[in-house]
Amino acid sequence: MLVMTGFIGMLTSSLMSIAAARENQGNGRINMAGEILDSACALDASSAYQVIDMTPLSVGGLIRHNAGEPSVFSLRLVKCSLTRPDPDRPGAYLPDWQHVRVTFDGLTDISGRHFAALGTSSGMALRITDVQGQESIPGVPMSLIALTENHQELRYSLQLVGNGRPMVVGSHRTALRFRLEYF
Repeated sequence: MLVMTGFIGMLTSSLMSIAAARENQGNGRINMAGEILDSACALDASSAYQVIDMTPLSVGGLIRHNAGEPSVFSLRLVKCSLTRPDPDRPGAYLPDWQHVRVTFDGLTDISGRHFAALGTSSGMALRITDVQGQESIPGVPMSLIALTENHQELRYSLQLVGNGRPMVVGSHRTALRFRLEYF
């Protein structure tokens, strides 16, 4: 198993009234950077830094729907080589890489199932799901994804969700890390 780690830094957006939403239309940002320890694929440079605009959300909208609009982001794997030369035996090979597994990590919300949103707002958390709808639980590896020799795009969505606490208008942020493990 080889591991590639990265960082999704400082998600910021605002929960505000509808009147204030127009002034701050499109607030939200995710900064990503990473370090490759060893891997079957490279992480595309455009995946290393991403800005994601999150739709402003009113308290009423979050209460009615218990979730904000999803914002999509992706991790692009490029230059994948599934063959594995054995460093201890020149000319010999280890079994081919077959899967990658992603783990997102960060501060957990009160439920332990979502990522904490810190700041002056309260009553919300951040949910990450993959394209099949599987939720990422902080620190828990997601399902294995089959690797191909081609470029691959691992797509996810971020979404503000209610956490059962009273809603308070304000700003919020969080920092997330991700890890890619190859098998």
